[in-house]
Amino acid sequence: MIITLLFAAQAAGVAPGPLPKAEADRRVAERFADLDLNEDGVIERDEARARFDFDASTDATFTAAQKAKKATDPRAPIASRLPAHARADAWFSGADKDKDGKVTRAELSAVMGADIEQLPPQ
Repeated sequence: MIITLLFAAQAAGVAPGPLPKAEADRRVAERFADLDLNEDGVIERDEARARFDFDASTDATFTAAQKAKKATDPRAPIASRLPAHARADAWFSGADKDKDGKVTRAELSAVMGADIEQLPPQ
């Protein structure tokens, strides 16, 4: 889900094209705050894993609830396997451009691939 959030398309009703710099910066700041769980200014591998785990567990809970025909039906069991960190590790390895074990806001911005409108200097 976090990957979905990182690469989500613009909201419906918004013209396609490059984002204004202020909006792109806001989106990066929002995602960075979502991933920097201990608020130390960098995203570490364990934080990425924790976020991926959280998103996977909420998706599983939602899916189990959707399988029930009505609210009183018993819910389908939710698999309680150990989370596979392969997706989180792959994302982290791609985002950590300088391979220092930390993802900075600048690295996250590059990963998000924000299509920032280049405004001419005034």
